[in-house]
Amino acid sequence: MFNEEWYRDKESKKELALGWLYNNQIGNDFAKGYSKNLLDYWSVESYLYGLTTQFADDTPYDLCKQAHEAGYSKILVLKQGTTLGADFYEEFIKFYDANKDAKLVGHILDKGEKYYRLHPQAFMFDLNWWADANFPEWGNWTTELFTTIQPERSPDNWHDGYTPKWIAKPTQSVFAEYKGGEDGWNLIRTLVEDNQKIISWNEEIRDNKVYGYPEVSFDGPRHLQEIITEAVQDDGDCFFIANTENLLDASHKIKHRKEKYESFDENKFDCIITPAAGLSPLIYAFELNLKEYGQLDIFDISRFSLNITKRIIETWKGENYVDFANELMRDYIPDGENLTDSFKGIEKLKYTQENIDNLKKKGFQQWLDEVLPTLSINYSQLNLLDPMSHRNIAKMVNGRRTTYIHLSNIFHYLPTSFYFSLEQRWNLHNDLIDKLVEQVKDKKSKCEHILIRSARGIHSKKFEDNLGGLNFADDWNNISFNDLDQKIGKLFKWNK
Repeated sequence: MFNEEWYRDKESKKELALGWLYNNQIGNDFAKGYSKNLLDYWSVESYLYGLTTQFADDTPYDLCKQAHEAGYSKILVLKQGTTLGADFYEEFIKFYDANKDAKLVGHILDKGEKYYRLHPQAFMFDLNWWADANFPEWGNWTTELFTTIQPERSPDNWHDGYTPKWIAKPTQSVFAEYKGGEDGWNLIRTLVEDNQKIISWNEEIRDNKVYGYPEVSFDGPRHLQEIITEAVQDDGDCFFIANTENLLDASHKIKHRKEKYESFDENKFDCIITPAAGLSPLIYAFELNLKEYGQLDIFDISRFSLNITKRIIETWKGENYVDFANELMRDYIPDGENLTDSFKGIEKLKYTQENIDNLKKKGFQQWLDEVLPTLSINYSQLNLLDPMSHRNIAKMVNGRRTTYIHLSNIFHYLPTSFYFSLEQRWNLHNDLIDKLVEQVKDKKSKCEHILIRSARGIHSKKFEDNLGGLNFADDWNNISFNDLDQKIGKLFKWNK
């Protein structure tokens, strides 16, 4: 996780909170569903980044009041209907550090005869200033005439002519009459009267954030493709060419397992089950000391990823992986156009090679030469968000005494989170674990130990074990979603 320390530092100082604004005007059922699912995902993801204090409410005023009463200095507010880009967290840090004195940041709209509007899709607000100004109201839509200082505005716009990059109180005040105002007009007016400059998000933030306008009958369908492109872009024929995750430290789990079962031997894994991604299948098999004639089962929803993985395993002999990967990608995309649509993680190939070099010091090349050719390798197209596939995974461990299953972040993954709610993903994960525990309990299966790594995203304080990490199947605390005590998982009203 990149720059998690920055966010945790802001959290520890109560400098920055995260607020989620409900969108109660959505009429379209599909839009209601996907917008809730995206909030589920980004709430958990933001928690993992270090934004552990989060609030949710129906109005900007009540949301900001919650954060202020909890002692926070600033709040970043995102409205239901938003999804974030891959670099949002990194770009936000840069923007924040460059604009520490900003009292209000957001999408400013010049409404002509009406007063300026702050679109509530995403804004950052200084709660200390708000308290000092005696908590001025947000300012809901009104048609009542009022007179106030006419703000000075940037001469240029982000687009169309009504999106200034900043507004401020002019050097010499000029008063104008306005025919009402829309979202946030009163807050903007109060800030301008207090001589505070209001700025817009920079291009980098704007490029890493998409709002689907799900509450607008015309713009909602028009912007839906933007949301799908941003949120579901990896859900298809793409391959993580540089995925080289190493195994988590399992020493404490191994120690506990040995205490529970004297016959358990961590050096005798005879089955590895993993998604198709970079060199991960080979790395897990090597790190867990998969012996000659062991079983390596590779599954994925993407036939493209399975085919690429099969080619890597059958043709890569341990030579320079950067050169090998570049040649492989050229074979599939000769002209190099839109290469990143099909291959992810290209920028991490150098790190991949460094990781391989370190593994070779531990005998990885010898394992590739002597053990890999003897393995029974199977490739299966499976979707683990389909409960019918859970029995297929369970069948893979049948007859194998000690198995490692790598679920990665399948149950906390943005493309699938667009379609599945947090509760649905939680229950599907529980179902898979239950199927694997059945195998362990069934003496006929001869399956005794299944070590599972899964990045679920949510933990529970009710249990000592981390529900989102590494554990043996029969030690997994498979509690129901309703019994979760974690605030983040139960933050939104549809999950309570």
